[in-house]
Amino acid sequence: MPPAYNRASSLERLDYFYQVINATVLSKQNAASGLIPASVAITTHGDYTDAWVRDNVYSIYCVFGLALSYRRLDDTTGRAFELEHAVVKLMRGLLFAMMRQAPKVEAFKKTQNVLDALHAKYNTKTGATVVGDREWGHLQIDATSFFLVALADMTTSGLSIIYTQDEVDFIQNLVFYIERAYRTPDYGIWERGNKTNHGEPELNSSSIGMAYSALRAMNGLNLFGARGGPASTVYVLPDEMTRNKITLQSVLPRESNSKEVDGSVLSIIGFPAFAVEDPNIIERTRDDAKKKLEGRYGWKRFLRDGHQTTLEDHSRLHYNESELKVFENIESEWPLFFTYMVLEGLFTGNMEQAEEYRKKLDFVTIDSALWDPENPRPPEDYANLDPSKRPKLPCRTPSIDLSAAPDLRLPLIPELYYVPSESIEAEKQNPHSQKRIPGDNTPLVWTLSLYLLGNLIYENLLSPSEIDPLGRRYYVKGDKKDNIVQVVLLSENEELQRVLSTYGLETQTVNQISSSFTILPPQALVDVYGALGQNHKLGLTGRPSRPIGTLSTSRLYRIEGHIYAFTPQFMDVDSFYLNSDADYLVSSFETELNFTSEHWHFAGRPTITVVLTNAMLGDITKTEAAPSANVCLNEAISLADSSKKNLLNFFMNLRSGECNGTRVRLSRLAETVNTSNIESLDFLISKPDVNWSSILTVNKKYHRKEKPVRHLGFDEESSVTSPGVFTPGTKTPKRRSVFGGKLLGTPLEKLTDDGYFQEIAAALDQINSGVPVFKLKDHEILPPTTGSDVNSPLQGSPVPHHSDSPSAVDTTTTTNGDNMLLSLTLGDQSQFEPAVKNLQSSVNIYDQIDLLQYMASCRNLDEYIPDLDATIRNLLEEIYVKSKRLQYWSIARQASGLLSKQIPTLTYSLTDLIIHQKQVSIGSGQTEHLISKPLSPDVLTKMIYEQCLDDVREGPVVQEIIISLGSFIRTNPHMFDGILRLRTHYIIIALREEIRRMNQFNEEEAIEHLMQLSPFEFQSLLGTVMSGPSMCEDATIMIRDRPGGLLMLSQEFDPQRRQSIELPELMMPHQDIKKKDNDEKILISAQSGGYNAGNFARVEINGNVLTANTRGLHVWAIDRLEKLVLEHASFDTHISTDESSDFCRFIEALPSGLILVIASKDDFTEHLSKEAVEVLKSLGSETAGSIEYRDSFVLITEKGGQRQDAIEAHKAAHAGPTENIEKEFRMLKKDEIEPSDINQDNISHFCPSSHGRWIRRRKNDGALNRAPRHFFPRTWAVLDKCNGLKIGTRVLPREPTVFEKTPEEFNFALVVECFLDTVRDPAERQLVAEILVEIYQLEKQHPDFKMLDGEIDLLAILDDAVADFWNQRVEKNKVAFEKSPLFENGFDYETHKETARNLFYDLPLESCSENTSNYIAKSVSKFLHLDYKP
Repeated sequence: MPPAYNRASSLERLDYFYQVINATVLSKQNAASGLIPASVAITTHGDYTDAWVRDNVYSIYCVFGLALSYRRLDDTTGRAFELEHAVVKLMRGLLFAMMRQAPKVEAFKKTQNVLDALHAKYNTKTGATVVGDREWGHLQIDATSFFLVALADMTTSGLSIIYTQDEVDFIQNLVFYIERAYRTPDYGIWERGNKTNHGEPELNSSSIGMAYSALRAMNGLNLFGARGGPASTVYVLPDEMTRNKITLQSVLPRESNSKEVDGSVLSIIGFPAFAVEDPNIIERTRDDAKKKLEGRYGWKRFLRDGHQTTLEDHSRLHYNESELKVFENIESEWPLFFTYMVLEGLFTGNMEQAEEYRKKLDFVTIDSALWDPENPRPPEDYANLDPSKRPKLPCRTPSIDLSAAPDLRLPLIPELYYVPSESIEAEKQNPHSQKRIPGDNTPLVWTLSLYLLGNLIYENLLSPSEIDPLGRRYYVKGDKKDNIVQVVLLSENEELQRVLSTYGLETQTVNQISSSFTILPPQALVDVYGALGQNHKLGLTGRPSRPIGTLSTSRLYRIEGHIYAFTPQFMDVDSFYLNSDADYLVSSFETELNFTSEHWHFAGRPTITVVLTNAMLGDITKTEAAPSANVCLNEAISLADSSKKNLLNFFMNLRSGECNGTRVRLSRLAETVNTSNIESLDFLISKPDVNWSSILTVNKKYHRKEKPVRHLGFDEESSVTSPGVFTPGTKTPKRRSVFGGKLLGTPLEKLTDDGYFQEIAAALDQINSGVPVFKLKDHEILPPTTGSDVNSPLQGSPVPHHSDSPSAVDTTTTTNGDNMLLSLTLGDQSQFEPAVKNLQSSVNIYDQIDLLQYMASCRNLDEYIPDLDATIRNLLEEIYVKSKRLQYWSIARQASGLLSKQIPTLTYSLTDLIIHQKQVSIGSGQTEHLISKPLSPDVLTKMIYEQCLDDVREGPVVQEIIISLGSFIRTNPHMFDGILRLRTHYIIIALREEIRRMNQFNEEEAIEHLMQLSPFEFQSLLGTVMSGPSMCEDATIMIRDRPGGLLMLSQEFDPQRRQSIELPELMMPHQDIKKKDNDEKILISAQSGGYNAGNFARVEINGNVLTANTRGLHVWAIDRLEKLVLEHASFDTHISTDESSDFCRFIEALPSGLILVIASKDDFTEHLSKEAVEVLKSLGSETAGSIEYRDSFVLITEKGGQRQDAIEAHKAAHAGPTENIEKEFRMLKKDEIEPSDINQDNISHFCPSSHGRWIRRRKNDGALNRAPRHFFPRTWAVLDKCNGLKIGTRVLPREPTVFEKTPEEFNFALVVECFLDTVRDPAERQLVAEILVEIYQLEKQHPDFKMLDGEIDLLAILDDAVADFWNQRVEKNKVAFEKSPLFENGFDYETHKETARNLFYDLPLESCSENTSNYIAKSVSKFLHLDYKP
């Protein structure tokens, strides 16, 4: 136990520590530079006389601690002053050395190139560089970060280290230098990068953790201490801090791709970084490292570390292939890690741990009186050392000379202990059994400094709070902070404000807010921070121009007393077509609210400021449509922008105070000042070279756009030769495109509102830099064809005819009243002029985009077309903006691809995936690019568009995939369990297959349908594909998407987002549905709560909960034949009688036989018309006529059924929610299959089947490269028992794979991933993975299993299992199969292999009698010659 405090004894002990530190540290400090050599030794392992940044900071920490100890005792000897200024001298020596390399800091901020990195070591005498940029692994982010951590601690404790504004600016730029550590591979704490020492940098947890600690410590730190002002304060963006924290938590306990565990993680879970806030991650990381690395003499740095072992070839730095295996179990052990464990115990109050490792340190510490560097011995030998063999002279080593103080006995801790050559084999056979010898570098000052620091704390001479004045050790949080996100809604003008108030949404306009507030776009904040740290003398430009995250814009900012609020980046609706989809914007808002609440760890509450525009909300201020002779256009106008209502309803629902579990509060901006986090930007005032006022005033124009002049109207007399067919219930009808039979969507929206033209004008204004002029005629709509049921919301679009030639372009346009057929081929310039003339006269936006694609294939985009008075790029931009406003998503993607547009935050989403250890690939086949480290925006965009040449829309779709995956991994990282590599091409195939299976489309139809999906529908489908195991749940139901097809959506990605408040007392009771009955019944429960009774409406269908998110009446229409939710419509009959009319028309158009669930939320009676009441009564409601304001109401019925069979519930406004009503419906039976009718589509009825669920899961998981739990370590074990694994002609050999890589090493997993990629069929790939798991299980069941001489042919095993399954099914159904024309040529497996495989792939993995595991186990046993036991 630590001794009690006594001043006299304390002074005595401090005097001893002073002598020890003076002899080991201060005596080596250069008098001129203040730097300390790592050692004065020059050994076979290197020259240690240089000053390493990391070693210097660690070495001076004991001096810093001793100075604080003397200060605590009110020292009068002058030692406190001496020691403090020794610390200052060293820190300033490092500062000067780094400031000489300011140009490197400036370059590295932008490039993150290893050759632009600050040097890791300097000349001890001069501070100059000692080795070239290419001659050492200089990029060591942990070293630079540790310097900043120490600077923060020392400055906060009262030391003055930074003297001038130039130095402040340099430190600010060091913050920018390290802030992207989460995406910057470096050489790490051991300076070698990848453990093979081939000079390959990696993302290292220890570097990311130290960077995060530095950012957190430097945030808000005044480098001049108590005497400083705003100009000497360091600023850190919260988003950069958060990204580093998230990355660190996702990677631990792994250190890097090549090191599954590393002792360096101790420096970030404890002293000095204290970077991990989750106690569970800390414990898991510590336990994993301790289990795998700890020995009697210290810890291994990492597994198979050959450094300074007797088997290492000292003539080269790198290791050869397969060489690492020879170092297994004989790695050198470093006492350094014992000191980390002692310090962690002392700082966290875990004295048991501190005592344990102090004893272990005592064992490996050598008394200087006994140390003979010429004859090193194992530490246990010194205890009984013969006095005659003790050294006769005082200790003199390369690191220490005690000849001047012969009576001083120092604790010497070697750098490491190694296994002598004569003990190598014995140690390999029995690890930790042999004695080890201390290395040449004794003592290691880094280790000794931490050892002495621990002793000062242990002996109560120093407290943890003194050495950690910022209290970073207290950042460990066991419980999640309950944040409230403040949302400020502003209207762009008073007209919109008045309309919003009628919806119950109170806002202020931008002009009405107090003169003390200014609203600016996020780019203004980027510009502001671009001035931070600028210094012309040093050639530093401040923070690079990169997007600002939501956490940064969730602060308020003050300059000279004026408050500035910045709108978030994700609400920039002009940036890319994604935000033109209101549903997608709502989804993004929900995600960002959750992210902000989850990661807000700053003072005050986060405040998100949103400026609502008329165009964003669907032109809700428009009272009547512009006149048009086109009847269909007028009808389209009445239904236009319906999806934009979701955005308005979303903001209205925020009034409830909760959004998907996140607490929110709608506030006025003035109300948030006292509760928000306010950051000062007064540093700008002291920047004479920065015109900060112009930065802020220029951006004020962002929210004050002038209304443009409209130059073109509608050509109402023209006709359209290739129109879309308007189908009210089908958001995007299909038509034949002029390119190879592509099906393009035709959602009909209004063309006449001013907001639409305002967007086009703004876009063209940026291109033309002049007055906006529209060059192309506007899209026109023909009446529907005769006989089409335009009123049916259930009518699908007809399947069009397909062209056979993808290179042919057939378009029909009208020119001067005559039809002219034009045939075009991409790249063939012979028809360029006719194409221009067709484009001039075309009034069809589909023809226009296809003609422009042809023109772009022939000429440069910037070529001027005199007949059109514009460049091709100008015209494409016009089409692009129109398609966004009209929500023609296929055209938006096509135009975006032709223009090579990029989502502004694309690289951030890519980085989010990579920092979570997910690799991303672009393209396919030989040209597939694998991305394993973050890329710059330009490089990434170029790669995407170079790889996506087959279809110009694929480039934007790939971007959508990356953006969505980035969003998913931020909010739900468990969705990516088992996935290491995300291959965008195969994800597109998985999405296509998902649509094809649900709709019976061919591949071309499916891909076209995919391109028509809105961004939110696309994201929802991708989320379903990513959902993994939920695909095999019987409760999953199909939901029809808006373009008229079917999507199988998991509950989590239901387009009807669950935004109601999930109160426990309102949750529905569990429905007990047996699986065997699930395919025969539809069990529906429904419940409603008015505004005062919970404000919710929900329906549960066979376990799938669908919730309402808007006010009014909600209708769900369910098909009894397909167990399919065909429609979900909402009608806000509280606000308008027009909504009542829409409700009546909708119900009338539904065919008889559908199950209807009608439930109310909030209120629906205010403008509920008599006609609407009669419709409810016709459906069986008896209470519809007596429902009052904000009552609760729910009805379950069948359209066209008996009125008395309907069930309903009604409660008065203050009587609580309705009871949960429940009704069971029988599925309609399909006709039985006669043997003569057996074919490929229905043969599954005669075989065990999961009705497509398991083949669906296998195909999707295979496309995602999802692996089972513990798959890769088990595959390593299988590979270690054979000569190799074989797939076709591809072999994964045992050697050197298992010799070079450890079972849990990330790089081994990547090798296996590449090997499995040989299998092209995703479902087959998953079966191969199942085979490997089964082999492991069988080997485990047979302990006597010996290593196989040959290779294991995985496809042969799979083929045998499928053949066995097929033969058994044929035998059982032989009588029926003999009568089927399908088997007229016999039952031979080879003949029906494809059919057999499809049936086998749909078998469950396990949990029933007929499953793939049993068949695979049987085949594996056969191939491995094992006894098979079913």
